[in-house]
Amino acid sequence: MKYWKRAWILAAIISTSPLLATAKESIPPGPQYRIEETLVSYRGTGSNDYLAFPAIAPLAGNEILLSYKRGRQHARDPGAVLEVIRIDLESGRQLQEPIQIGVPEGIMQMGEWIRFPNGNLATYIDVQKVDDQGQHYRTGLMRAISRDNGRSFETLESVGLIDGVEYGYLFDSATIGQRLYALIMTFEYLAGGRRSVDVLYSDDNGETWHFQRNLNHEFGDIRINESSLIPYLGGFIIATRGYDSMQRLHHVDSNFKLIQEVNITEKTPTISSHIGRPRLFEHSGSYFLIGRNHRAPNYKFPMELDLIRFDPTNLEIEEQYVLDNIERGDVTDGYYPSPIIVNTAKRKVLNVFDYKAIIGNSPDIIRFQFDMESFLP
Repeated sequence: MKYWKRAWILAAIISTSPLLATAKESIPPGPQYRIEETLVSYRGTGSNDYLAFPAIAPLAGNEILLSYKRGRQHARDPGAVLEVIRIDLESGRQLQEPIQIGVPEGIMQMGEWIRFPNGNLATYIDVQKVDDQGQHYRTGLMRAISRDNGRSFETLESVGLIDGVEYGYLFDSATIGQRLYALIMTFEYLAGGRRSVDVLYSDDNGETWHFQRNLNHEFGDIRINESSLIPYLGGFIIATRGYDSMQRLHHVDSNFKLIQEVNITEKTPTISSHIGRPRLFEHSGSYFLIGRNHRAPNYKFPMELDLIRFDPTNLEIEEQYVLDNIERGDVTDGYYPSPIIVNTAKRKVLNVFDYKAIIGNSPDIIRFQFDMESFLP
C-alpha cells in the first residue's frame, strides 16, 4: 500500500477514535481574537507590589474607574489599600493619579462598585485585619462615596448593622427602577451570628438597607460564598460558588424565591469545581458566566479564565470557552474578572479586566480583549 494511502487511512481511524473524541471534547475552544495587555505592573515597585482583585465602574466618555488591592500578598497583609485609577477604554491609558483608600492596619481585601439611581458612585470594601494567631477576620463592610464620578471620595465609613446583622463582603448589585439589590455575605463572628449570602435592598441610594432573603436557606441550606446576579424575566439569575466545590445557577422570582436551579459542575466534565469570583452578564439576548475554572479534577491542570454561555430558560450550558491559559502555563494566582463590552469602529469587544501572576511572582493588573460576536450562537 502506498504511503499516502496508509497515512490517510491512519488519519481516518484516529479522527474517529472514541478516545480522541473524548479528549477533544475535554478541551473547550479558545477565542478567535485576543489581545492581552498589562495596565498596572508590579515590576519595579519594590514594595506593596501584590496587585489583585480588580473591579470596574463604567463612566461616560468611554472611561471606567478601575480599583484593585495593592498589598504584599494574597491575604493577611495589614496595610494593604484599595487603589483607584481612571482608564480610557480605547487606549488603556491612565487618566488621573491613583487614589488610595485604607485604614491603619486594615486589609482592603476586595472592593466592589455600586452606581446608585441618583448617580452617586460608591466602593464597598471587604475590610479585614489579622489576629494574634495570624488569622484574618472581617471587621465589617465599609464604603467610600464619590459624588463626582471618582475624581474624589468622601471619608471611608462603616456600613454598620442592617436589621441587626453586620456584613463583611459585598459581591454584586442590580438596579430595578429606584430599588437597588445587592448580594452581601455575613460571617458567624459578626453581629447576627450566621454565615450566609443575603439579598439586601435599598430604596434611598444606600442610605438605608433592608434584608430580603437568606440565599443559603432559600437554596436548600447549601453553604455558598462568592455570587453574582443579573435580572431576568421579572426575576433574577444567580450564580453561586459553593463551599462544596460546586458551581450552581439559580433562577429566582422578584422576591428571590427559587424557581429552578442547575449544578453545572456535576453536569459539565470540563468544570471540575466551583468558578472563582463568578460574574454574570448579558449581550444580544445571550447570557454568560465568566470566572476562574479548573478543568481537571483535583487541580490537575492550572487555573484558567473561562467564559460560559448558557440558556437562561433551563440554565443548561450551550458553550464553554477558555479565554486564557489553555496552554496550562504556570499561572499561580489570578482570574477574578470584571467584564465590559466596548463598541469600536470594527467590532464589539469584550474587555475583561483581571489580575494574573505567573511562576510565583506578584500579579499584574491586566486587560484582555476579545471579539464579542464570536461568542454568540
